[in-house]
Amino acid sequence: MTPSRKKGAYRPRTIKRCRRTKAEIAAVDDAVVEVLRQDRPQSLRHVFYRLTSSPYSLVDKTQQGYRAVQNRLLKLRETGRVPWEWISDGTRWRRQRQSFGSRAEALEYLAENYRRDLWRRTPAYVEVWCESESIAGVIFNECDRYGVSVMVSRGFASKTYLHQAAKEIEAEDRPAFLYYVGDWDAAGKIIPEKIEAELRRFAPDADITFTRLAVTPEQIRNWNLPTKPPKRTTHAKDFKGGTVEAEAIPAATMRQLVREAIEQHLNAHEVKVIEIAEESERDGLFALANRIEDIDWANMIGGTA
Repeated sequence: MTPSRKKGAYRPRTIKRCRRTKAEIAAVDDAVVEVLRQDRPQSLRHVFYRLTSSPYSLVDKTQQGYRAVQNRLLKLRETGRVPWEWISDGTRWRRQRQSFGSRAEALEYLAENYRRDLWRRTPAYVEVWCESESIAGVIFNECDRYGVSVMVSRGFASKTYLHQAAKEIEAEDRPAFLYYVGDWDAAGKIIPEKIEAELRRFAPDADITFTRLAVTPEQIRNWNLPTKPPKRTTHAKDFKGGTVEAEAIPAATMRQLVREAIEQHLNAHEVKVIEIAEESERDGLFALANRIEDIDWANMIGGTA
């Protein structure tokens, strides 16, 4: 007769977790550093996907594997082996009005951030849309380089956000080209369709071309991207095949897709001329800031004499 177990009594678990050896941990650390040295910044999830696939294949494509990379990456940053800025995190924002200690300081800030409008004379208007802040953090620098807005839907965007975006597109009064980057899954397939439909509804007279830049079924096949079974959700009933997160595409490849999409609407020669003029004008602003600083310093000395 099997003795009865009291309710709530402790029973040892039979499942044992396999701990990595020191050599295995060192291999993961080395791979993380190598991946980020090759291309940065990247999101944590981008790094995780690199380590699950060839030539590394050091962690499983599971939540446990993700946590392992997360923990090692944190340790590597805390010990200084990986600089903090090598990892993008677009989910945290500081909202604060910019202020300055002097006129010269304000002019220096203006000089550092001075940009010529590359789109002032172009016949097209361009935006890049993405599903999450994680993706935005990886592609932002490419968009910022060309003065292109990054629009983050955070999943299914609100009607207010889409209405405002539509009215801004409408105000441009020229053909608008919108490029979207997001996951390929049940919700990820519908999200850009909803965005496009609502933008057209709120701006019926706007000339909008909406293109899914990534992830696409063709990219999944051609690049052999890792897939996962679809989750059971209300959107999944009509979705076929495996799901792929946008971060499964290497960060460098994702940035290249965005860069090429933007550059096709710009004249390379004109961009070069504008960049040369911009640099010269920036130097002029720095020179003006130095003169203002000299004047303010002279006035301060004269006032205390």
